[in-house]
Amino acid sequence: MVNTPDTNSNEINPNLRKNFNNFLQSLTDVLIDITALEVNTMVVDHISGTKFIPWEAYRDIYPISTTYLERAGIHPSLWSRYLSLRKQIETEYCLYCLEEKLLEQDASQLREYVRVLSDPTAELDIQKTKLPNPLSPSANPAVEINKIQNLLDDSRFLRSLRKVDELKAALDNRNKSLQKSEASQALDPVEEVTTDMIYAQSIIQLDGDIINRYHQRLFEHEHKDIILDIHRQGVTAGEKQWHGLLEFMVNLVESLVNQGSSSMKNLFKNRN
Repeated sequence: MVNTPDTNSNEINPNLRKNFNNFLQSLTDVLIDITALEVNTMVVDHISGTKFIPWEAYRDIYPISTTYLERAGIHPSLWSRYLSLRKQIETEYCLYCLEEKLLEQDASQLREYVRVLSDPTAELDIQKTKLPNPLSPSANPAVEINKIQNLLDDSRFLRSLRKVDELKAALDNRNKSLQKSEASQALDPVEEVTTDMIYAQSIIQLDGDIINRYHQRLFEHEHKDIILDIHRQGVTAGEKQWHGLLEFMVNLVESLVNQGSSSMKNLFKNRN
């Protein structure tokens, strides 16, 4: 005798439900990500093939402070930009904690987080940071690591981390160029180096708003016409891909809605 599955059962496999819920969450994250198209054009000394690994990115950004930058030999002209990136991550973590309601039992921490979010001039003190420490875990390493993993599972924090990591990579390259210029005894290394910066940026919003930004040095660059032409081509190609992705996502959502409606109709029909 062969047992056949009960096709009329309303029970759904827990793993299947979990996978489907994860898919819906991923779909939601993608929809959030594609509400705007951003195209940045840079001139770099070299192109790195390094892959984005969230844990490594978080680990490398976490220790950034004035003391760290001085010890690492970072060019002083870049300190404020490095610290700004570190503060962005701190701000995102504050938002994460507030949204996850992790501070409800600690009024003092709540006040501190609100201060960071409400005061744009607030100084970042690495000694008082609330970010989980990936370098020197607490007495209970498993708890600290678990905090970081939960943080990296948050889609919004992960998007911010990826962006900050990209900007940090550009700053790292610029720092190397500045150090190289100083080593070659350049008269004005800061002015001489013109690579590893965003020369042109275009942002197209879903509601139709278009924002174009150009670095002032672009108009002094000997290859400004080539850079502008490359940027325009990038915007055109990016917009085409963006529209295609939007169309695909809309069709996918419509298909899921239609299938869901069909399943509900069949369910009620079987019950009747």
